Amino acid sequence: MQLTINTAQAMRAALAAASCGLLGMATVASADSAPDTEKKWQVDSALLYYKENNGRVQAAEPIVNFRKDYGDERVLNVKLTLDSLTGASPNGATASTQAQTFTSPSGGKKYDAAVNSQPLDSEFKDTRAAVHVNWEQPIADAYKASIGGGISNEYDFQSASINGAISKDLNDKNTTLSAGLGIELDSLNPVGGKPKPLSSMISNIKEGSDSKTVVDGLLGITQVINRKMIMQWNYSLSSSSGYHTDPYKLLSVVDSVTGLPQDYFYESRPDSRTRHSLFWQTKYHLTEDVIDLSYRYMTDDWGIKSHTLDLRYRFELGNDSYLEPNVRFYTQTAADFYHYFLVQGQATPQFASADPRLGQFDATTFGIKYGKALSKDSEFSVRVEQYAQTGNSSPSEAIGQLKTQNLFPDLNALVVQFGYSFSF
Repeated sequence: MQLTINTAQAMRAALAAASCGLLGMATVASADSAPDTEKKWQVDSALLYYKENNGRVQAAEPIVNFRKDYGDERVLNVKLTLDSLTGASPNGATASTQAQTFTSPSGGKKYDAAVNSQPLDSEFKDTRAAVHVNWEQPIADAYKASIGGGISNEYDFQSASINGAISKDLNDKNTTLSAGLGIELDSLNPVGGKPKPLSSMISNIKEGSDSKTVVDGLLGITQVINRKMIMQWNYSLSSSSGYHTDPYKLLSVVDSVTGLPQDYFYESRPDSRTRHSLFWQTKYHLTEDVIDLSYRYMTDDWGIKSHTLDLRYRFELGNDSYLEPNVRFYTQTAADFYHYFLVQGQATPQFASADPRLGQFDATTFGIKYGKALSKDSEFSVRVEQYAQTGNSSPSEAIGQLKTQNLFPDLNALVVQFGYSFSF
């Protein structure tokens, strides 16, 4: 078993969000420092390294954003991304008091899981290249619009997207209303073909490739409260249809008495998903320092509800440098079709997944960032974060030998990011 598409996508989303946060801050700082008469290229680069504990997944992601201001608020952005993921990824099966053997998606290889150990596919790997271009400019008095598009390519996944947004300034530019729309078309070509949902790993029934369409919408308002405080509120809606199942994830089918694995089924997820998100952010400028607090609530029709609280405090150290510690708390409920395992002899549900990202868990992130302006047009920064995730490792539904197993192992990860921005 090689790439886990949904795992890679979720991880890339987190990595990209981190990189974009760094790049966005660098762009604003440098753009403000450059005189209007000097319309230069602004280059924001970042290299992010992610590593999970126990020899699990690790990732490296370089990203470069080129920004050109053509004057009159006409701006071109071109972002290039290349990332690589390797390591060992959980396949969804439970640990057991017996050694276990699994077949790769192509059916040509086998790999083992030791006694009382979480089954991991050590051949997890993937490389992705992506480019996104965006253009923004005023279109009327107090109105600004942007349009963009991007492509992403992996050996078993291709994606193309287009997005647009419009904003209007009110109240002497103290209030900004915004709206955006994005469409993404995904093509999935799993190794060995798409498995038949909830079919046995042993039978290895495959059904070819598939696709997915995602439509995202956003409505927002940004308000200057006073000279020191600014707030933002967003509502976003995401609707996707098509293939949502991870073609490489399994569920253990266990004996109803002993809890020992008797078979392994490929997972099955609904062919649509609708998500609603509410987001609030406040930035408060003290005499020199800045407090940044945000909260996000998400709910979807899969039964998942999540809360994210993020706090950052930027200390100005003098000599054009700063220190920014941050803490983030996250919690979510489980999807309606999340199962630690299936029981042999019981009715097989229509949808089922043992993917821990769909389970109930809590996560905390602690980090700190240091940045220093090297000149009026350049800045260097480094950020280090520690991520810790915990779930219910001993659920009440555990039977037989499963009562002695850790059915939701903790996950710890280290994130290190270097950033450099400059103009030419």
